[in-house]
Amino acid sequence: MASIDIPLDLQINTLLRLPVKSLLRFRCVSKLWSSIITSQYFQNRHFNIITSSSAAPRLLIAFQDFRSGNLLLVSSPNPNVSSSCCVPYKDLNILKIDGSKFYGSVRGLVCFRSRLSVGICNPSTRQVHIYPQIKFEKDPCTDPWVMYFFGYDPVEDQYKVLAIHHLRWRFEHKVLVVGGGWRDAPYPTCPHVVQTLGLYMNGTLYYGASRMDIKSPNNNSIIVSFDVRFETFNIINVPAAYEKMWNCSSEADKTLINYRGKIGVVEHPRDGSFRMWVVEDVEKEEWSMKTFYLPQSAAGLDFEVMETVYNGEICLLPKELPDPFCLFYYNLKTNSMRSVAIKGLPISQTKPFRSIFAIVSDHYESFMSLETSS
Repeated sequence: MASIDIPLDLQINTLLRLPVKSLLRFRCVSKLWSSIITSQYFQNRHFNIITSSSAAPRLLIAFQDFRSGNLLLVSSPNPNVSSSCCVPYKDLNILKIDGSKFYGSVRGLVCFRSRLSVGICNPSTRQVHIYPQIKFEKDPCTDPWVMYFFGYDPVEDQYKVLAIHHLRWRFEHKVLVVGGGWRDAPYPTCPHVVQTLGLYMNGTLYYGASRMDIKSPNNNSIIVSFDVRFETFNIINVPAAYEKMWNCSSEADKTLINYRGKIGVVEHPRDGSFRMWVVEDVEKEEWSMKTFYLPQSAAGLDFEVMETVYNGEICLLPKELPDPFCLFYYNLKTNSMRSVAIKGLPISQTKPFRSIFAIVSDHYESFMSLETSS
């Protein structure tokens, strides 16, 4: 029987439309398919097709177990329904890794702390890479107290990790290009202490911070931006009316979110309401503030703010994790709320919920390699 010669373009276009699980199998078909599927060009095209489709991203839930030092990554469907619903266990993808803290999901890859260093993981391909511990110039033998921020440079096609030492007396920065190694980062013009987790948006990292300026102790709240491509810092001043946006005693009470392409700061709902501040104009440093009220059915619960999901809703997680695990979505336009229960998670069977902290974010499955830099 004569063999059929399939044009290369047709083979590539067919592979581009397959899910990640199928690509993992089909790269073993031939050396040609393996070279196609593992190329950075193919991986980017495949990811762009996934994100440009009408399909909703999946939901990534990172369970941080402080007792065991393990990180449980759970990928779940993200139901786009107006009413409450339940996700069965069979629809979940679960990966357990040696990590203690989750720092974000960007274009299919995940950044996390692993002991005294940082790791990058692709939950879809189950690839994990742990990078060497950072060596700081000041007291290099001291255990580093480091905050990590994960972003992407769309021009140079590079994933980067920004590391900032958290101690006031040792203010140092390092940058890691995924696939490379650590190097020094430029020193910011405004020394500061990190107060929030990071927000990645359109090539820029943002995080809340406090100035290390004893001359103006009453107006020290700022938002710091880090251009991932040029590796430069900028400061967005918080208006005097909101001067105590965060400080050492309340840093866990607010979260940075992507609000319709703008920087939003949301306080965690307490007693049935919460406030949201929005940076309306970065250059002019114009802000707005609005108060939102939870439905009466949820007014008695305390929530942690996760982030905005793909449809603009804010994802909320009860401060006391429920069993079965349940997420709540707040619609900022209609002031309505829906819940998504996720059954069968193994966390409640082995550890008390009070020792576990969860972080939730949108997540696109991808075939991205952990060796993505030149």
